[in-house]
Amino acid sequence: MIVFPAIDIQGGRAVRLRQGVKEDSTAYFDDPVDAALKWYNEGAEYLHVVDLDGAFSGQTCNAGIIEKICRAVKVPVQVGGGIRSEETINTYLQAGVSRVIIGSKAVEDEAFIRSMAAKYGAKLAVSIDAKGDTVATRGWVAGSDKKVLPFAEFLLSIGISTIVYTDISRDGMLTGPNMEMMAELQKLPGIQLIASGGMSCIEDLKNLQRLGVYGAITGKALYEGKITMDEIKTLGGTQNAG
Repeated sequence: MIVFPAIDIQGGRAVRLRQGVKEDSTAYFDDPVDAALKWYNEGAEYLHVVDLDGAFSGQTCNAGIIEKICRAVKVPVQVGGGIRSEETINTYLQAGVSRVIIGSKAVEDEAFIRSMAAKYGAKLAVSIDAKGDTVATRGWVAGSDKKVLPFAEFLLSIGISTIVYTDISRDGMLTGPNMEMMAELQKLPGIQLIASGGMSCIEDLKNLQRLGVYGAITGKALYEGKITMDEIKTLGGTQNAG
């Protein structure tokens, strides 16, 4: 299992939101590159970066900062937030991003995600951000007619194997991940599942590791010392940047 420290960028700073509410944020670093270097220097082998401004606006707002992060660390970086065009995908890949995460656009435009999956394959992931069993969009402020499991099955059928699942109600709340939904998703053949939202302690990561998921994202718990990089290293043989 890969453990991804999360770096969420809003207004040029590294922040964490509660339940995805953009007005309910806490800033941890004035420069997101400093956050990236901290987790890299402490042993992170893959970073998860989100352009929160992009997620809410649909524009690429922090590409310059993200490129600086890619140049500053010698580990892969995956990026999500407001990626709604092939041009943006290419911008990030050319900036050194290893994997681009599509969210709202994948939910709203089936033709687009089919085309991008065929063209970019393993360089893409899709984020399923859920309120209950319904997929949310547009920085989590809008709903959709998609249900989590059928949508995940569709993504796998078109060649998207890496899926980031976030339970919005748990994100930034330190209440633990939604293990029930993780278990259901993990049953899907060929899925490379990344768990996100609610990590509160090392036991949460151990539980996910036992479930067999590919990865887990941790943000607030890491920034507030409830999970440490030293603890993550004790998971033993779980870090793999592949």
